[in-house]
Amino acid sequence: MIFLAELSDSAKEDILKFQQIQQQLQMVMMQKQDLQAQKAEVENAIKELEKLKDENAYEVVGNIMIKKDKADLKKSLASKKELIELRLSTIDKQQDRLTKEASELQGKLAKQIK
Repeated sequence: MIFLAELSDSAKEDILKFQQIQQQLQMVMMQKQDLQAQKAEVENAIKELEKLKDENAYEVVGNIMIKKDKADLKKSLASKKELIELRLSTIDKQQDRLTKEASELQGKLAKQIK
């Protein structure tokens, strides 16, 4: 078994960097889950809005409900969905980059420890 004191300074730095990447990856995954939930919520709201026969609908803003035109509300939700999808795309790229970095660093550490 190898102890931390026996490792080179470079290996110690790589271990710290690996741990930081793992933490960043965990945060990114949490953000992704949050965005996916928001997207599902918006998609559900759009579906419900399409079922609505009335031309008016209500939007919750803070603690109150505001009467809005169905078309305007649908446009607003579509815009929100598009923004969420864009953020999800960015998060996916960030997750891929961090996963690749972690994998490369893990391989490097495995060679150093042997």
